[in-house]
Amino acid sequence: MPSQIFPLTNKTLLVSFLLLALVSLSLARDRERTLYTFPGGIHGEDPQTGVVSDSEGNLYGTTYYGGIYGWGTVFELKHSEKGWSEEVIYNFLGSHDGFNPSDNLLIDKAGNLYGDTFYGGTGTGCQNPTDGCGTVYELKRTSGSWKKTVIYNFCSLANCRDGANPYGMTFDKVGNIYGTAGGGVGCESICGVVYELRRSEERWIETVLHEFTDTNGDGFSAEPGVSLDEAGNVYGTTCCGGANNYGIVFELKLSNGTWHESILYSFTGATNDRNPNGYLTVDAGANVYGTTTGGGSGCEYQCGAIFELSRFHGRWVKTVLYTFNGDYGASPNAPLVLDNAGALYGSTLLGGASNDGVVFKLQHDETWKITVLHSFSGNTDGADPYAGLIFGVNGALYGTTLPYESQYGGTVFQVSPK
Repeated sequence: MPSQIFPLTNKTLLVSFLLLALVSLSLARDRERTLYTFPGGIHGEDPQTGVVSDSEGNLYGTTYYGGIYGWGTVFELKHSEKGWSEEVIYNFLGSHDGFNPSDNLLIDKAGNLYGDTFYGGTGTGCQNPTDGCGTVYELKRTSGSWKKTVIYNFCSLANCRDGANPYGMTFDKVGNIYGTAGGGVGCESICGVVYELRRSEERWIETVLHEFTDTNGDGFSAEPGVSLDEAGNVYGTTCCGGANNYGIVFELKLSNGTWHESILYSFTGATNDRNPNGYLTVDAGANVYGTTTGGGSGCEYQCGAIFELSRFHGRWVKTVLYTFNGDYGASPNAPLVLDNAGALYGSTLLGGASNDGVVFKLQHDETWKITVLHSFSGNTDGADPYAGLIFGVNGALYGTTLPYESQYGGTVFQVSPK
């Protein structure tokens, strides 16, 4: 996972095309509130991950850079009658402590936080051993302060069989952690792995559930994060490999104590069928939703698409639900979220009235229809929402934007879905 984000679409070429949508999209601007703008320095900057919420509506997230030591922070945003205020609850030290947090935090029922860092830790077998091979950490509130513990150091096994440089985690129903990482012994250590961290008494034990091989149609270079269905089956994507070398959607299912991989879909490389993103979304019926950055028209490269995988007569069938064309967004890099009515919400890195990205809703009413809830302008509302959204305790959507010109350190924002 790169430390910097490189947009796929040329902004200059899109602006004239997208101005036609300015009038209709501007009506949605009052849905958005910028809760916090990162000033950089010790307060952190570049929130490449999204936020999570506790039961009281406080928000937690990470910044990739900044803090006292410059290696990133974990922050809390609290709401009061005076507005939102930020507190840095942890400054990454670098080295064995881990640094450059790489994906969204998790929060358990007790309010403890879990996250991963792309670098740091005690592992030394990865491609850049002097930077460390990544960690998973826990932050626990004790007597009013936060205590951080590294619960796993990647590349603790020979040849990085346990993974390296993690990028994305999720909980199962009982609080075990599942995620993806690089490493593995194939493909010159870039095939990647899916791992589980299970708490055993007072320590965490890591198990590799699947190691990608790029053989027999398997994928390689796992995309960030996995998702679980109600039965505990694990779903994810790879950017590469598969039958056509454009990546796969995979399922991991536990049977007789062993995890078995099924390839649900191999991307073909056609216009709307390439470049899958990580973090699939699974509904109660085990239908799988995801996004691609490939597909669409009206962008210098490609605008992206939203797809569904559903089981039909015993086989998985892929359907493109929506293809972006720039005016309603372009380059959907983040995972989708579902509401109780089955509508999908997400964000795009680019596109919209100013080509600075959008927050959208995709709802099925005879056909799938998209609504732009907010089109970012690059002013006080920020620009380039890269990470995923969440629903807060009040039903609003929350997310972050990347650093951008007038918003040097990035922002945390709220968007009303109604």
